[in-house]
Amino acid sequence: MATFKLIGRVGLLKISSPPVNALGLAVRKGIVDGIAQAEKAGAKALVLAGDGITFPAGADIAEFATGGHRTQPTLGEVIERLDKASMPTVAAMHGTALGGGLEVALACHWRVMSKAAKCGLPEVHLGLLPGAGGTQRLPRLIGCAPAIKIMTSGAPLGAAEAAKLGLADEVVAAVDGEGVAEAAVGFAEALADGVDPSRVVSARPLEVEGGVEAFFGAAREGARKAAKGELAPLLIVDAVRAAAEAPSFEAGLSRESELFAQLAAGPEARALQHVFFAERQISKVVGVDAPPRPIESAAVIGAGTMGGGIAMCFANKGIPVTLVDKSPEALETRIGGIRAAYEANVAKGKLSEDKLGARMRCITTATSLDDPACSTADLYVEAVFERLELKKAIFKELDAIAKPGALLCTNTSTLDIDKIASATSRPQDVCGTHFFSPANIMPLLENVRGSASSGETLATVMAMGKKLGKKAVLAGNCFGFIGNRMIEGYCRESYFLLEEGCVPRDVDAPVRALGLAMGPLQMQDLAGIDIGYNIRKDQPDLYGPADRYPLLADRIAEAGGGGPKNKEGGG
Repeated sequence: MATFKLIGRVGLLKISSPPVNALGLAVRKGIVDGIAQAEKAGAKALVLAGDGITFPAGADIAEFATGGHRTQPTLGEVIERLDKASMPTVAAMHGTALGGGLEVALACHWRVMSKAAKCGLPEVHLGLLPGAGGTQRLPRLIGCAPAIKIMTSGAPLGAAEAAKLGLADEVVAAVDGEGVAEAAVGFAEALADGVDPSRVVSARPLEVEGGVEAFFGAAREGARKAAKGELAPLLIVDAVRAAAEAPSFEAGLSRESELFAQLAAGPEARALQHVFFAERQISKVVGVDAPPRPIESAAVIGAGTMGGGIAMCFANKGIPVTLVDKSPEALETRIGGIRAAYEANVAKGKLSEDKLGARMRCITTATSLDDPACSTADLYVEAVFERLELKKAIFKELDAIAKPGALLCTNTSTLDIDKIASATSRPQDVCGTHFFSPANIMPLLENVRGSASSGETLATVMAMGKKLGKKAVLAGNCFGFIGNRMIEGYCRESYFLLEEGCVPRDVDAPVRALGLAMGPLQMQDLAGIDIGYNIRKDQPDLYGPADRYPLLADRIAEAGGGGPKNKEGGG
């Protein structure tokens, strides 16, 4: 929906469709009706703004599944109506003007943006391209190269960068929608009467430096290398090429529509949209409505690769964490590795020196759980070798020193949570928190429900995952939980291929060609070949009499091939 009112001679059209003002059918109709009202009222200019927390944050993704996005007026028709408005139009952008929201703003003659706002065209993450003129207008506004970068990466821009590129005409201090709308109305009042033809983005010429063939040949090759098997980035380049080559803007739009339809009908878009909705469902845990406990400090037991990465997760969010290991040498090595990782980010411009110092100050070390710093933690994450008896011994120690109400979590990737919890007198406070390696980078966190885990415990680890910036999913207690349960067969077959004569690169290369970051053998090598070996030795009943596991995996581990984490050759 949208509401119109006249403020002096300036019309204000405010979109209201909580929570993110998605451009569903009712909103689209409201915008068209609002433009007509502004023209009837004789407004000298029209400001388009979002009510609540944001300017329209994109199309209504749910409409893609039902075909509702094709119901008139379509988003493209709404944008065409804005493009041909008889008065100057101003987009008042606050919050997140993404996807269709930014395409609406591009059709306006002017764009006023909050200093805290972000904008972007992230359709590539849904296996699509901007399908309402974004591939045609954005290059005309800011140039082909930056437009392609924005659309193929899907990354949002801040206001300062948007202004530098020419995407935002004015950046204002206001953060809330009311303040930005008020500033945009003032901006519109100062405009001359009538539409300046040079401000109509669709009418602007598009020149390509270096020639069309050379530029787009290089752009498509760059997109191909970065796309890792995805089609959408390549077709985005093709759509921008149409903007440069088509005999008219309308012909370019037609080509954009063809390419959008090709992607929308393909398996890539369906899969990525499934992921989009699934990732929004995982945080909604049925039956867990207890309030989470506050987590103001943590302790991580085990200074290996995983323990160090998990400690970084807490430090990155300003949560004090104690890294515990009985070996002073292991602690010294891991702290050095953590500092080196942060310094590498400083060198790349991703982290300031001040933040490096603040994060390192969040991390302290201890060689025993008897250290006073360990007894005050709100949450413990055990991250030692994947051996059941070792983990049970640590949980027995934690049970003795942890304060009442502290959460006792295990980073096990496969072991039975209930067996680990049996070593304590408080199984209600025990659950799994399975981070994926490298823990400070990988977004997935499997929180594992034990049979006695309380609702408060589960609510707390789910909230913790969100605080750490993870995609936290609640898993049941079974072998491998979710991720490793799926991956076990995948890895098993990769070793069978080696036994049958393949070399590692021949196994991994086709998987990378599909878009995965690495193949199964490289993944196992990086994680540590000893992990799978220990799991199989600890759980001899994992495979039935008719099952067979490749002998090669165990032979490599027994020969000392632990992988890069302990500088020993593996796969």
